[in-house]
Amino acid sequence: MTEFEYKTIVIDSKETEHSEKSLSDKLNHYGKDGWELVTCFSYPCIGSSQYSLIGIAQKATLIFKRRLCSEKGASE
Repeated sequence: MTEFEYKTIVIDSKETEHSEKSLSDKLNHYGKDGWELVTCFSYPCIGSSQYSLIGIAQKATLIFKRRLCSEKGASE
């Protein structure tokens, strides 16, 4: 049976607002480590960010998965 491990990261809009390249670099880094982006969702975050509009900033949660490597599975 295939088993997976999961990783979640939260991205704030202020991190990617000025640089799409930084998000691409981050995604490529995870991809090189075997992580596959499964889904993402965004939600408003009320706060006092200089990048937010009327105190509401967007945050996104990205969910990744990768196959677990087990000794048993590797020998089969």
